[in-house]
Amino acid sequence: MGLGVVSQVLGNMANALSSAGGVGAVLFFIGFAIILVMVIAMAVVGLIKLIKALPNIPVSGFLKLMVVTALVLIVLGLILP
Repeated sequence: MGLGVVSQVLGNMANALSSAGGVGAVLFFIGFAIILVMVIAMAVVGLIKLIKALPNIPVSGFLKLMVVTALVLIVLGLILP
């Protein structure tokens, strides 16, 4: 159900944007690409900081990280069929 809905929404957006043309569509795609690159860069920087901080965290912090990781995996398991 989860990925089917996402696929349907993205397909509808692609159909709506494929009919658009001109300068507005080009500016939209450029802006979207800039935002996407920024999000990917922030995720990489956050992952690097997490990896650097991992050896220095106390046991309670490590247990909290494991609980959050488990919750994320549970949610992903529920969303993805």
